[in-house]
Amino acid sequence: MKRMKKIMALMLAAIMMMAMSVTAFAAEGATGAHTLTVNVKSTEPAQDLKGQTINLYKLFDVTESKSGETTNYAYTVNNTYKAALASVLKIDETSKDEDFAAAVTKLGSDNATAVQKFANDFTAEALTKNLSATANSGKIKEENKTSYTFNDLAAGYYLVYVTGGKDIQSSLVTVDAPTNTVNLKTEAPSITKTANKETAEIGQVVTYTVTGAIPDTTGYDSYVYKINDELTKGLDFVNDANGTACTDNKVAVKVAFTDGTDASTAPTTAALATNNSKKMSLDLSTWVRANQGNKGKAFTVTYYAKVNKDAEVTNNNKASLEYGNNPSDTTTTTPSEAKTNTYPLDIKKINKKTSGLLAGAKFSLYRSETDAKNGENAITVTGSNGNYVVDPVSTTTEFVSVEKDLGGYNLRVNGLEAKDYWLVETQAPEGFNKLTDPIKVTITKDGDTNWTVKKNNTAEDDKIIDVENSTGSLLPSTGGRGAIAFAVIAAILVFGVAVSFIRDKRKEA
Repeated sequence: MKRMKKIMALMLAAIMMMAMSVTAFAAEGATGAHTLTVNVKSTEPAQDLKGQTINLYKLFDVTESKSGETTNYAYTVNNTYKAALASVLKIDETSKDEDFAAAVTKLGSDNATAVQKFANDFTAEALTKNLSATANSGKIKEENKTSYTFNDLAAGYYLVYVTGGKDIQSSLVTVDAPTNTVNLKTEAPSITKTANKETAEIGQVVTYTVTGAIPDTTGYDSYVYKINDELTKGLDFVNDANGTACTDNKVAVKVAFTDGTDASTAPTTAALATNNSKKMSLDLSTWVRANQGNKGKAFTVTYYAKVNKDAEVTNNNKASLEYGNNPSDTTTTTPSEAKTNTYPLDIKKINKKTSGLLAGAKFSLYRSETDAKNGENAITVTGSNGNYVVDPVSTTTEFVSVEKDLGGYNLRVNGLEAKDYWLVETQAPEGFNKLTDPIKVTITKDGDTNWTVKKNNTAEDDKIIDVENSTGSLLPSTGGRGAIAFAVIAAILVFGVAVSFIRDKRKEA
């Protein structure tokens, strides 16, 4: 019996030691420094954490233990969020910790729809009730920031929420290892800008479209959402596709949902800066807050700009989004650019024999071969001294070469789009023969800042059209020296006949 009692005592001691070992392991898993690295959403469009704030809500404390190869987890509800969790999970707030954990488990496996809904619903509840986050990153100011690491976290089951997303898509992660990572699901507000033309002539109107989405402003007392746009010097804002000029420092815009949802309450004009008519600002703050029933939906903003006489090869049009829940501390996105190119036509008018530059040659330019042959609908220009620009309101259709070298050429017409044109010489320099056929000129876009030029389908590597003129010898004529020579010969013949006649008379005598 005594022997049996000793054996039982030894077994009990062993069991207690094992229990203590498990408890020690559990304690080790629940304490100590943990890190959590939060990565931006990895899919397109590319994301950036600049201007964002990452909030962590520790919903449960976590302890873990191992039984052989099996890891066991025990969760304790964080009292700070107990009421919000009970509301979202639809259980009694007085429920036990294991009941809260079981309610979350029943939602499904990783990334299940119900699990994501739980995360989003809790976030909305926390924002609405102004619940403080367990930890936050503060507003991230670094450029091109794609990850952020929290240090010295206690083990737990965390919800990760990034402020200012276009919709609430929170992430859930258990922090129990020394290092942990989570990939965000949400996207920061962003816009993209496109143009209906890649190249354009001076005088043409370009249609611009900016695409955005209604952001989720849950829990915010205020929210700023402004689209800011700035044109380069070669473009001017206009009110429509016909090029109607803007007045009263306003430009007309059209806002529409891409799925056809009614957007009639959106603003119809944007403000132009009083000191710079190239800058536009469209304030959609009130409209997006009034459209929270459509959060996440895409919408477009359409407006127009006209290419002017100051057009350059690359006419940039940059639009950026300014947003945030603090009007005095907003975030501005990296500008989205739409580039509309305008090109010059450089002509080198030369003497075919000497290759010297020729002044005084007159040309006209046409958009079709038929017009070129008929001399109709020539492109109108303004300018002088070898430099001209396309000008739709001008009546001048000719441009004239100069003797001076302007940079490898002696005649330029600026403001053309990438397409085929026909160049006609209307008057040759004095003493030279005029060209009889139109020259086909092809301008082709080659990237944002480069282009190619062809003359009659042959590439001009220097982008300059060489136009040669010839001068010839005098053509045959009647009269003049030919007649004099004939008269001299005739006189000699007459004189010879007379001499012969006199000799004959002397012989007879």
